[in-house]
Parts: sequence; structure tokens; C-alpha cells
Amino acid sequence: MQALQRRIGTLEDAELEVMDQVETQQAALDEVLAELETTRAKVADVTAARDAAFAELDGQSGELTAERARLAGDLPDDLVALYEKVRAQYGSGAAALRARGCEGCRLELNGSDLRVIAATADDEVVRCPECSRILVRTAESGL
Repeated sequence: MQALQRRIGTLEDAELEVMDQVETQQAALDEVLAELETTRAKVADVTAARDAAFAELDGQSGELTAERARLAGDLPDDLVALYEKVRAQYGSGAAALRARGCEGCRLELNGSDLRVIAATADDEVVRCPECSRILVRTAESGL
């Protein structure tokens, strides 16, 4: 009987230990679940902000596409065709000539190319000798 009483006592102690561990783990689980809910709420907020930003960008894109079409309608057809051809090849059809360099390919033009460009009439189309993009001449061109 004493051996059984000791065994029952040992098992009850083990059961209490396990119950204590369960309580500790349950508290940790509850904490993690609360953190999960907080994270889910943040994800929902960020997703809503992202979707609103996408909607705004889509609206702006539509407006800019319409404005681009209107502006392209005012340009000569051969210039628009050239621009589109170069754009399809390089991703952009025109680049600024800034500080003696092409902003498209990021290369500095040599002196002879710059002299040719400087001698070209303002209303004539000039292309980069390196990347073939249409060069837009400005006061910052360095000519």
C-alpha cells in the first residue's frame, strides 16, 4: 500500500508539473496569437494603403497617357515613329544632353560629336552617336 501511495504521489507531482508547463505554454500561445492578430491588422492597413496608392497611380497613368497622346498628335509623324522605334529598342526614345553627356547611355560625347551637334540647327533632330536616342538639347548641354 505504501509503495502504491508513493507511486500515486509521484504521479500527482508529475501531473502538476505537466499542468504548470501547459499553463506556461498556453500563456505563450495566447501572446503569439495576440501578436498575430496585431500583425494581421497591420497587413490589412498596409494592403489598403497599397491598393489606394495603386488606384491613384492608375488614375495618374491614364491622365498622362491621354496627355501624351494629345502632345504626340502635335508632333510630326516621322518624329513620333522614330521615337517609338528607339523607345522599343532601349526603353526610352529620347534623352537629355546634359554636361556634354547623354543621359540615356550615360556616356560623355567626344569633342567632334559635340561640334557637330552644336552646328546643327535647333529644330533639327539630333541623335546620340552611342545609343541612337534622340538628344534633347538644353542650356545645360555644355555646347
